Amino acid sequence: MKNFALSSIASAAILFCGAALAADGTITVNGRVTDRTCTINGGTPNFSVTLPTVSFGSLKAPGNTAARTPFTIELTNCTAGSTVATYFEPGPAVDINTSRLINQAPTASAATNVQVQLLGSNGSVIPIKAVGTTGAQDNSQWVAVNASGAASMHYYTEYYATGVSTAGSVVTNIQYTIIYQ
Repeated sequence: MKNFALSSIASAAILFCGAALAADGTITVNGRVTDRTCTINGGTPNFSVTLPTVSFGSLKAPGNTAARTPFTIELTNCTAGSTVATYFEPGPAVDINTSRLINQAPTASAATNVQVQLLGSNGSVIPIKAVGTTGAQDNSQWVAVNASGAASMHYYTEYYATGVSTAGSVVTNIQYTIIYQ
């Protein structure tokens, strides 16, 4: 009787373990590597955008924005007739809940309740998250490369209040990749 109960328990454990390890689905990853490439900003892909100094009073309530500042990514030596876009990489400086850039200034000198957001050339916020169906984030832009192999991609960045802000420094960064069609 003991052996029967023990073997029944062992058999049941084996059956349930198999069910726990059963496959639920398959993920197929597709991609494409292209021979297209461009030179970014004359060979200097790393650059800074300096937001103007603003009063913390302009960021006194959640959702307030201030100091919208334009910047441009200039491309040359691209394949004429192609289209390009910027993919902003969701990395450690991105708040996954807001899709905005986190203030990474040293704590002792940092403005609090302030993030930075990116906007497309049309002024719409670019949520920094996984790509949409076009390969670029929502409100990013696909730009045609002209006959001389150049393209200009225009963006904005601005302060964004997540609460009542305090005075201090704002420093953040984001990596980007040029994508091609």
